[in-house]
Order: sequence, then C-alpha cells, then structure tokens
Amino acid sequence: MKKLFALFVVLAACGGSQKPAPQPEISNNTPPSGTETTAPPPANNGPDPMCASHPDELGPWVLTADQMSQRYGTGVHELAKVPTTKEHTIEVCGVPAENTWLATSVCADGKTHPYHSPMDVEQSRAGNVGEGGRCGGIIDLYKVQCPEKTYDVYIDMNLCGPGESFM
Repeated sequence: MKKLFALFVVLAACGGSQKPAPQPEISNNTPPSGTETTAPPPANNGPDPMCASHPDELGPWVLTADQMSQRYGTGVHELAKVPTTKEHTIEVCGVPAENTWLATSVCADGKTHPYHSPMDVEQSRAGNVGEGGRCGGIIDLYKVQCPEKTYDVYIDMNLCGPGESFM
C-alpha cells in the first residue's frame, strides 16, 4: 500500500505530463543460449501506437492483446539478454507484475535467481528515475545482484493489456 501511495504522489508531483520518449538503439552482443531469445528493441517509427490509448492522465496506457504480447521483456528473463536504459525499459502492468518479472529473472548462467520471491525484490529498488520509456511514464530502477555483475534494470509498469490490473 505504501508503494502505491508513493507512486500516486510521484505521478501527481510530475503533473502527469507524459511525453513520448525517443527509442535508443540497443546493441546486444550476448549470444543466445538455451531456448530464450534476445529481446529485440521496440521499433522507432514515429509516435508509438502502444501509447495511443491513455484514458486517465495518472493511469496506465491501455494496450490491445497484440500490443501486450509485444512489450519489451515479454518471454525473456535472462538479465544479460534484456539490456535496459531509462528510455528502453522492461514493460509490464503494475507493481505486482514488476516484482514477478524480476523474481523470475535469472543471471547469465541461466539458473541463478537473484531473488527468492517477489517479496524480496523491493530490497533492490533504487527508486524512480522520472519520465522515460516508450510512452513517457514514470520509470523504476532496480539494482539486481548477480554473480557476474550488478544489473541496472529499468521498468515501466504503466503498459497494461486485457485482463491485467494496474493495482
């Protein structure tokens, strides 16, 4: 509840001004292993259709089922294969999905989980870094400890599809 209240305060303090953010090119030199593939960056072809439906200035962007399946980070959980920046984020819907995505992530060996459960995730939250991502939402930063390195994982929890709950 504290985190949701803090999120509301942050969103209110930002005045709800949401600007589309440019998408940087992300290079990924990590060769694929196992069955996961490297997550491709979103295309930068002008205004992003995923950002078209934003009915409540302080709420999430509403996605179609097809758009939901195209969020960056969907289906890829090896941290080395989903590089993120403030402008190029993991995209999920709400705090529980953010925590679940991180709790199911794995380090470069494909086996080591940096967290024991979704409840352990909050210990690595560095805070929010302001507006960013595909649609200009408030972005959270996590410092995720793995044996090989500490990953900076930027997450946009403001992209919600059918059947998902932001709260």
